[in-house]
Amino acid sequence: MTTTQKIIQECEARGVEMTPVAGGRLWIEPEENVTPELLARIRAHKAEILAKFETSRCHGLTHLILDGEFDGCDAATRRKLVNELRSVPHSQARPAVARLESEATR
Repeated sequence: MTTTQKIIQECEARGVEMTPVAGGRLWIEPEENVTPELLARIRAHKAEILAKFETSRCHGLTHLILDGEFDGCDAATRRKLVNELRSVPHSQARPAVARLESEATR
């Protein structure tokens, strides 16, 4: 497991959500769940964390569809399921994502 994966896993265990925002920044919440040591590791590996989000992230409508599919789950389970779906290689996910988006816009 890479350092980046360990940081993301620790954040999930602490109930911390990281969201990429404009300008190459990360929005981290809730702040009270982030120790100074964890924050230092996030900062040190921010580029890798952002790259991981970029390569595995579902955008726009697709994200809303996937997230909405798990509305009956508790927040941690929903986050875990959505993140697992985001980790599917883009080349394999593209046909399924295109189908979901076209069905959702009908």
